[in-house]
Amino acid sequence: MHISPLPGPLQHLGGRRFSFYPPIRNLDHNEWLYRRATWSEIVVVNTRTGEEACVPRAFIGDVSIADHPIVIVGLKRELEWKEGGLCTHRRPVIELPVAVNQNGFVVPHPDRLAPVVSIRLESHRRIHTGRKIGVGLMLGAIACWVAVNVERQSQVHQRADALLLSRSWLQLNSGDDYGAVVRKIGTPSSDRVVDGVANERIRVLSYPRRQFSVVLAGATAEDVRYIGAVDPLGRVLNATMLPDGLSTAPLLRSLPRFR
Repeated sequence: MHISPLPGPLQHLGGRRFSFYPPIRNLDHNEWLYRRATWSEIVVVNTRTGEEACVPRAFIGDVSIADHPIVIVGLKRELEWKEGGLCTHRRPVIELPVAVNQNGFVVPHPDRLAPVVSIRLESHRRIHTGRKIGVGLMLGAIACWVAVNVERQSQVHQRADALLLSRSWLQLNSGDDYGAVVRKIGTPSSDRVVDGVANERIRVLSYPRRQFSVVLAGATAEDVRYIGAVDPLGRVLNATMLPDGLSTAPLLRSLPRFR
């Protein structure tokens, strides 16, 4: 039984154009149309360049009610266009802990002349030493907290980037030739031609870092177009429909494994 994905947060926009806020970095034109939705992502297309982008559902924020002059769709994370796909934008600035002498921190007083009574001198030294130890422990705890949060954010960014790259084949469609594939998801690591069926020319573009291969097919080298994507185990990730209404999935399953 086929289960359809949940409706996307942009699906109700229909054919209306919208802009992202904050805008996606490295793209001059910030005007988009909703294309389709999967369980984990929303696929949109840039109205000027025709490029498709896959935005994780978790990154989609509120959609503006008013549409004058254009609908605004909020993004919970700042994104940038890189190597034919979206990834999260990383800011290199790290907030430092509060400096000493701010918000109640007190620098120990410099040494003073020892009072006449030796008992008072011993008391002052203990107080100063205790303050130094307390400030040192507090700064150490703040430094540990900052390090843990930086590491946690780095892991989240890496997982989000990996998800966007591993699903970049969602940007492709049946009308894409080799040039369109390279523009959308980048240059492949390898490009090979294999024997097809019914005089079909099969061209396989491998992206091992993203764990998938893109398959093109056509009667001649100039006619090859995108028919689907497979993983290194030969499992079909995406298939298109032929003009006669049949799926290209059986053809994709018959191909050898490509790593």
